[in-house]
Amino acid sequence: MKIIVILLILTLSVGVIPLTPSYAHQSGCHRWHSCPSDSGSYVCGDLGYDTYCPKSTKSESKEKVQTKTQSTKTSKCTGTALCITDKVTRIVDGDTLSIKKYVIRLSLVNSPEKDQAGFSEAKSFTSTLCPVGSTITVDQDDKQPYDKSKRLVGKIFCGDKVLNSELLYNDHATIPKKYCSTSEFSSEVWAKKFGCG
Repeated sequence: MKIIVILLILTLSVGVIPLTPSYAHQSGCHRWHSCPSDSGSYVCGDLGYDTYCPKSTKSESKEKVQTKTQSTKTSKCTGTALCITDKVTRIVDGDTLSIKKYVIRLSLVNSPEKDQAGFSEAKSFTSTLCPVGSTITVDQDDKQPYDKSKRLVGKIFCGDKVLNSELLYNDHATIPKKYCSTSEFSSEVWAKKFGCG
């Protein structure tokens, strides 16, 4: 009998399990349990994890990021190679620019080199359409993901315009036909019109 009374007194002094969940805090006493998502020092008898713990917010944010990446891919990018959205950090020339982690070489398109006529105009055109600091989307070429200089090869979206085709339509670039068989984009309207048709 004494044992039952002692157990009853201990139960009442500790408390009973609440009907609503009691979550841990990052510091202080943890009367019921702590959750895996919590961090901080536990000083008052941490009782371990419990089924009342909410889902981790970290995994939820990962799911949102993945959904965002997939929606970007379906709206602009095709194929299975990289689909990158980032800010322009440098314009190299008409058909090459840089973002944070990559130097991008436009797929199919060839603009004049530094020592050729039209170089400044092509570079200026690219700088105007996709200025440094602007956000672009790069659809990496599935058939030729990188060139021999290890630059990422792809189609670049500057807003709602495709830089590759805009350079061609404005007479700042050409398509060398030898690349038509090695590009994912050779069947697109602009590619067919300017050399892959």
